Amino acid sequence: MTLKDILKLVCEFVNEKEIVSKWENNESLTTKQSEKVGRMVKCFNLVNQEIASDFLPFLFEEAVNVTNGVLSYSTLTKNVINIYQLKDSLGRSLEFRNFPNYVEVKGVAKKVIYSFLPDELGLNDNVPTARGLTARVYAYGVACEYLLLEGFGSDAEIWEERFKESLFVLSRKRGEHRLPKRRFI
Repeated sequence: MTLKDILKLVCEFVNEKEIVSKWENNESLTTKQSEKVGRMVKCFNLVNQEIASDFLPFLFEEAVNVTNGVLSYSTLTKNVINIYQLKDSLGRSLEFRNFPNYVEVKGVAKKVIYSFLPDELGLNDNVPTARGLTARVYAYGVACEYLLLEGFGSDAEIWEERFKESLFVLSRKRGEHRLPKRRFI
């Protein structure tokens, strides 16, 4: 799915159907419409980063070689939000302490698992789908942000509620829930 596909849904939600019809007929947008699309792209990037930092962390595993006990965030390929695990060459978890720009590790780390901020995307870029995030969920969030920018706060509340409910459903635990065994006293 591309960002343009998501923005088509957003345009339907916020009553900008002219933009969708021009995209489908391969017509060029007016200056005003192009500015609206530019704001929608910015709103998408805000929503995407909000999802990654506050609701559903985007996890990444990367090979590292830490021998001096310090792993600097600047040596990692993505923008780090939080370090979840450091592993040695045998796959065992290592103890570590987080600091603002680096992690202090006890042992020799070979792998790191961390959450990251996604890169900003353009109109024709592919949006990576992770953890059940669909175009609809993204469109709810973008519609909310866009309507807030346009000054329609009461309409934005409706889309924000749908956005937050959808994220809640995606973030809840699924599968088997085990209760402790009964004990008789």
